[in-house]
Formats: sequence, C-alpha cells, structure tokens
Amino acid sequence: MGLLRESTRAWLVATTILAAFGTGAGAQTLATDDQVKVLHCRQDTIALIWLTREQLRERCGMWSKTYTVKTADGEIERIVYSRYFVVTVQKGKVSSVRQRKHIFTGFGKDR
Repeated sequence: MGLLRESTRAWLVATTILAAFGTGAGAQTLATDDQVKVLHCRQDTIALIWLTREQLRERCGMWSKTYTVKTADGEIERIVYSRYFVVTVQKGKVSSVRQRKHIFTGFGKDR
C-alpha cells in the first residue's frame, strides 16, 4: 500500500512539473508571436494607414500603452508599441506612424 502511494505521489509531481513547463512555453510562444507581428508592422508602416484599432491589434499584436487626448476635432489616441514605434489613431482610423531607428551602442540608457 505504501509503494502504491509513493508511485502515485511521484506521478502527480511529474505531471505538475510538466504542466508548469508546458504553460511557460505557451506563454513564451505567445510573446514571441507578438514580437514577430510588431517587426512585420515596422517593416511596412504604410500598410497600417486607415486601419481600425481592431485591425491594428490583429496585424501588429498587443501594444504596451495608449494615451488619449480629446480635442475639438475629436479624440486622438497614441498607441505605443515601444519608444521606437508609435501609432496615432484619429476618428477611429490610423492616421500616422512614428518610427525611429534603434541603434545599439552598448551603453546604458542616457549615457
């Protein structure tokens, strides 16, 4: 009876470990897919003009931040993917894309 209980416990521990690694790999794959989508969007920014927010999310993945400003002409929303890639949405459509080149110098930020 003790041997059966120990083998069941070992099986349960092994299953839990495998499930944890499977979940982590799935989350890592999801983040990688979003990163790949953003890279494709950065290569073809002209194709983003006139897309809706939903179409933008489908094509480029989830963004990190949004800023909304209300003006007399309506709302202007800045969708931030990174500090190097920002999309502006006016009247529900993408109106402009700001992109800066990221140059790695090997130094820390603001040095």
